[in-house]
Amino acid sequence: MRKPILVFTIILFSHFSFSQEHPWQGEGTEENPFKIFTVDDLNAIREQEDNPLYSAEGPFGGYVPYTNIHFELMNNIEDSLTQKLCSKFGGHFHGKGHYISLNFNNSDYNLNCLIGHVEGGKIDSLRFEGNMFNSMGIFGGISIGVIDNLICNVNFTPFVDELNAKLYVFCDSFWGDGVIFKNCINYSNINMPAKKYIHCGLFWAVQASNFDGIINYGNVNVETTEESIVEAHVFSEFLSVGTIKNCINYGNVTINGIPHTANVSLFTSVSSGFSFDDNKITNCLNTGNVYAKKVDYLGAFANLNASRICNCVNTGRLIGDKIAGGIVGENYEYGLVENCLNAGYIQGDSIVGGIVAVNNGGTVKNNLSLSRTSKYSVFGDSISNSQQQFPDSLMFENNFYDKQLLTQMSSPQGDILENNAAKGLLTTDITGFALQEILGDGWSYAEGRYPVPIGFENDSAVLLAATPIYLPYTDQDNYNTVDSVTCHFMLGTENNVEWECSSSTVNLEETEDGLKGVLQSEGYANLVANLGGFHKNIILNIKSVCDPVYKNEEIQKTQAIAYPNPTKDILYFNQASAYEIYDLQGKLIMKSKKPQNSVNTSKLKSGIYLIKIGGEIMKFVVE
Repeated sequence: MRKPILVFTIILFSHFSFSQEHPWQGEGTEENPFKIFTVDDLNAIREQEDNPLYSAEGPFGGYVPYTNIHFELMNNIEDSLTQKLCSKFGGHFHGKGHYISLNFNNSDYNLNCLIGHVEGGKIDSLRFEGNMFNSMGIFGGISIGVIDNLICNVNFTPFVDELNAKLYVFCDSFWGDGVIFKNCINYSNINMPAKKYIHCGLFWAVQASNFDGIINYGNVNVETTEESIVEAHVFSEFLSVGTIKNCINYGNVTINGIPHTANVSLFTSVSSGFSFDDNKITNCLNTGNVYAKKVDYLGAFANLNASRICNCVNTGRLIGDKIAGGIVGENYEYGLVENCLNAGYIQGDSIVGGIVAVNNGGTVKNNLSLSRTSKYSVFGDSISNSQQQFPDSLMFENNFYDKQLLTQMSSPQGDILENNAAKGLLTTDITGFALQEILGDGWSYAEGRYPVPIGFENDSAVLLAATPIYLPYTDQDNYNTVDSVTCHFMLGTENNVEWECSSSTVNLEETEDGLKGVLQSEGYANLVANLGGFHKNIILNIKSVCDPVYKNEEIQKTQAIAYPNPTKDILYFNQASAYEIYDLQGKLIMKSKKPQNSVNTSKLKSGIYLIKIGGEIMKFVVE
């Protein structure tokens, strides 16, 4: 009797061990990961969560399921996953570009996420489709680990109770530090019902974490009542000792109704840190629009900033209530806004600035403003107060706007000329290489466009924003503006930008000098520029059709002169003109079809050249 019993026990134990150790094909190693073919294979992850064979000590102590275990998705999972994979996950899940279909609809919102808490490991190359109802996002929380190349195209219905509505598409919270979230794309829209407390965005808070290369296409739509308190953000509600870099937002944020209060941003509401190196938003682009009433502070990249925001571009329209800035709403002490471009319309009812609405002790330098606002083109307020309160700070340096395009003052104090704190320039004095020596290496320069922050040289949205319209002028004090056009003008066509005008007041004509706007009658003209699926509008107010610059015979008969000759860097013309530069062998070296008053020759080798301006050809020397 003993022998049969022993044999049966051995067989039973062997079967139990096999079933526990190998519910999937593979060995769970990096070289031979567990293979996921079906939704049942996915469900086995949850069923084996408590198996000690798949647990190890996590980064914060205690045993975490699947620590150092590797999974590999072998194909698309079309049969819907209806329950989360596990409460905790410390392993590596490699999606290989396949998708998982989700259909979560549990009464307990804690069950309506893919993973409750990611604690270490890596999840990569994975797409999500389907529906998640009563959900607060894909992940409940994340601490330490890498999330790489996720694509979310899920129809979300947010968590809702009597008072609250909450949804964070990728992650509800970060409990630790060292999270890297990169190369992810969101297509999911966020639609929030009217509740007293509303919180939504892609992430809740960035704390000691790094976000790199995240792209958002989803829109945020929030319904409100007069009792609603709204926290609506595309990226993060709060940025603390972390980084957001190389990220793009194409989505719009709309707050419907008039809430009690609303805190709305496209990147983050509050950006704070202990040093610039610990906390920064860099190389980011926003093209999305915001419409939100009852917003105290509004800015494309931060409502409130005490960190570093550099090399960022906004082309979206921001329609707020009180304080609105194209880049930052309010810039605090230690806050830095540098090498940023705003080309989006900014509107508010109180304090509005194209770059920063309120500066409260921070530094704002090397920025360009290329769009109108409802108030001031660069700074909204608090310039004098800031300088008095922080006399030793750099504060403001080398901030410019196009005074032919933007007809508002730069600030409540007008143009602040010391250190070019906020200075308006003619279009030809701000385009091409004209500002290279002033703005420095943080910008990219090219003939036929405004400077753009480094890294955006090939972005269609940014290049379109940087495409100028050349209104004529006689000198710094006598020039056409968009609000007072009296002369024919030229349009920038670099990078294959196309223009159209539906108004009878202007005809667009191709000439040997480029695309010319020929005035026909007084009134308004709406010009539309197009590039890569993006559009921008410029409205001109044509006051007369006298065209004094192009039809003035005395000006036409003036002999063209280029000076100084020899030159080291900038060659000036005595009249606005297109130009062509040749070497002595007749090879075309540089040209511009747009009338301008100078050309940057610093990139030419020393020697003798020929320049054609005003129908005349002359020699000049580059030293």
